[in-house]
Amino acid sequence: MTPARSRTGAGARHRQDFGVATLVGEHVPVTGVDSAFVHGEFTDHDEWAAGDRPRVALAVRTVDRSARRPVWVVQLHGLRDPAGKGDTPARRQQAARLVELLHRIRGPRDLVVVCGDLNLLPSSETFGMLAEAGFTDLVGAADTRTSHYAKPVRHASYLLVSDVAAVEHFEILTEPEVSDHRALLLDV
Repeated sequence: MTPARSRTGAGARHRQDFGVATLVGEHVPVTGVDSAFVHGEFTDHDEWAAGDRPRVALAVRTVDRSARRPVWVVQLHGLRDPAGKGDTPARRQQAARLVELLHRIRGPRDLVVVCGDLNLLPSSETFGMLAEAGFTDLVGAADTRTSHYAKPVRHASYLLVSDVAAVEHFEILTEPEVSDHRALLLDV
């Protein structure tokens, strides 16, 4: 969602875009899409710093045909701060903007799933704000990192739901390792 330029080894400059994508199976009907910046806004930089990049939450609405119920999947990559994963004013504002998006999209019968690399500790006040908005965290303090990640803090990815009763199965997969994040598997 936010472009930048980088240099190759030869010194040539190339445009970079940062954002999120959601892949949806061909058999799954997409009935709505929404998004919002949860940190910053669209910015066109010549060079990017490691932290403080704008962040977008992407919401895709589909239908659980067996339950005849709309399902929103909202995913984001939370603000990265080189100082760590602790609470900051910027992360509080990110959480508030995410809650605004969730309130805007959620209908009375909708199941909403929020997931992604939130770059937070399990004790973050963000989870209290999401709990007040009606969301339950399924990950908690579980390790969501693979052997590809060498740092000691093992918390990154989270998955929250608006209706725990809709969860048939949730698992943090340890294999296969295809990233420094473990895959989160949810059946509703």
